[in-house]
Amino acid sequence: MLMRQIDTIAIFRRLFITWRVLGIILWPFNKYLRIVYDLLMNIFVTFGFPLHLVLGIIFSTNQEQFFINLVIGIASVSCTLKHLLLRYRLSEMLMVNEILARLDERVHTNTDYDYYKRFIERPCNFMINFFTRCYFAVSITALLTALVTGELLYPAFVPLAWRTSISQYIVAILFQFAGVSLQIVQNIANDAYGPVVLCMLSGHVHLLANRVSRVSHSSEENIAGNSTDLALCIEDHKLLRSTSNTVERIVSASYLVQFVGVGINLCIGLVYLLFFADNYFAYVYYSLHVTAIMIELFPCCYFGSMLECEFHDLSYAIFRSNWPTQPRAFRRNVVNFTELTLREVTLYAGGMIRINLDSFFATCKMGYSFFTVIQSMK
Repeated sequence: MLMRQIDTIAIFRRLFITWRVLGIILWPFNKYLRIVYDLLMNIFVTFGFPLHLVLGIIFSTNQEQFFINLVIGIASVSCTLKHLLLRYRLSEMLMVNEILARLDERVHTNTDYDYYKRFIERPCNFMINFFTRCYFAVSITALLTALVTGELLYPAFVPLAWRTSISQYIVAILFQFAGVSLQIVQNIANDAYGPVVLCMLSGHVHLLANRVSRVSHSSEENIAGNSTDLALCIEDHKLLRSTSNTVERIVSASYLVQFVGVGINLCIGLVYLLFFADNYFAYVYYSLHVTAIMIELFPCCYFGSMLECEFHDLSYAIFRSNWPTQPRAFRRNVVNFTELTLREVTLYAGGMIRINLDSFFATCKMGYSFFTVIQSMK
């Protein structure tokens, strides 16, 4: 028997710190102060920072500034849109947490606990750490580059005479660094939630398959107990399917924005790389940029495919149970349960793009096709 209890919500607590920083989830202080804080964060980060980047695109004076502003501006606007779409679904996120907490209570064996530690907790923590370190490394690198070159972090529109005044330059640098850092917090909340929740769901489906395969093996003669175990597994399956539908509603629109943003930025990066890049720094920067935006898309697609596979494998887990030795009513329920598990579970972004590895590789193929067409034009 299990002596330790799993706690998937502990992983979400780390992720929800980002929502607290953004002023969305209540801190333990006066609610009116939170509203003021939330309002200031939205004016400064959600709208102010992307606006000054978009104005930088409009007022660009050369092609290098234009492409840099365009890439950063699209990424910033996409981040804002994803943040607003996920913010609207926050109550459903909290509901999913409650459901996962209920599913945690179903784990009663050390084998399942070990699976949770290795294939749920470790990947989720890795993804949160990966997104956090990579995104903040970008902001710190941009800050160091700006201080060395005496330029802004990004060549955006800043209504200050920062080239002629050290104090105004410091103000402009602080504004951009604070803005990009807080938007990075937004982006961590946006980009890490989907892969983490899909990893947890696929893991719980696998744990359900383990429970199903063990039904009636320990006590063949305990017919009532075996029927109860099977009924609980069927209820858990229904709960996981409904939770998958809820998660699809939460991430659908934001991932549509992400797929579109990745596609546009991929094309812009390749166009600049092939037609306008004229130094090694530009080649390295945009090559890494194209690679980074593809890596950003990979985790959600990977765990979307994992969720599909785990649901598909449930029907095989049912036949690993000791169903032949059970009464006719039990076997009838097994057949009905098998019919339920044969229904395909697939998540869609915006109701159009499947969130799985097929979509990821299709995006890679699109980028390669675009690359070859542009190269032939060059």
